[in-house]
Amino acid sequence: MDDQSEKEARFRRIRRLKKWMRPLPRRSNIHRYPVLKWFAKTAYDRSYLWSFKGNAMVQALFWGIWIAMLPIVGIQMIVVFFLALIVRANLPLIVALQWISNPLTMAPIYFADYEIGLLILELFGVDYGRNKLLTAEFDWSGMEFADLWELVDTFPPMMVGGSVVGISLGVLAVFLYKAMAKLYKSPTTKRQ
Repeated sequence: MDDQSEKEARFRRIRRLKKWMRPLPRRSNIHRYPVLKWFAKTAYDRSYLWSFKGNAMVQALFWGIWIAMLPIVGIQMIVVFFLALIVRANLPLIVALQWISNPLTMAPIYFADYEIGLLILELFGVDYGRNKLLTAEFDWSGMEFADLWELVDTFPPMMVGGSVVGISLGVLAVFLYKAMAKLYKSPTTKRQ
């Protein structure tokens, strides 16, 4: 009876996971995704892209979170696809992690990247001036469309800050994943 309840609990977890993974690319439907369809044959032939074993998951967690924190919106999916090929990471997970930086979360993430990047550059003695659009003194009533081009100079601090935040969160995610996997694999005490 105990074995039966463990099997049922396992199948419930699997069904829940499958429900969450439904919108993600799979080996059988990768040809339906706009950019990924160009690489469908390559992805289909590499079974490690679809593996949910420890190493593939760890690689996907670390690299996926790091890339999600970088200010490279628009090319993230292509970057993580090739990165998954290089580091042998789980493709559905590394792609799903790119949804962290979506249109709702991009502004806070990129602003935090910018502020942290400026702080780190200052710690290393690099005098990188604050962008005038991101100061409290900027007069937003006189802003013109051409002023947006001045945001290009925010890219270097954002890359530095995004790397620090991404690596830190990636290491934390890997640590939590390994702790949860160890907890899950440990023999459970029988309930009385």
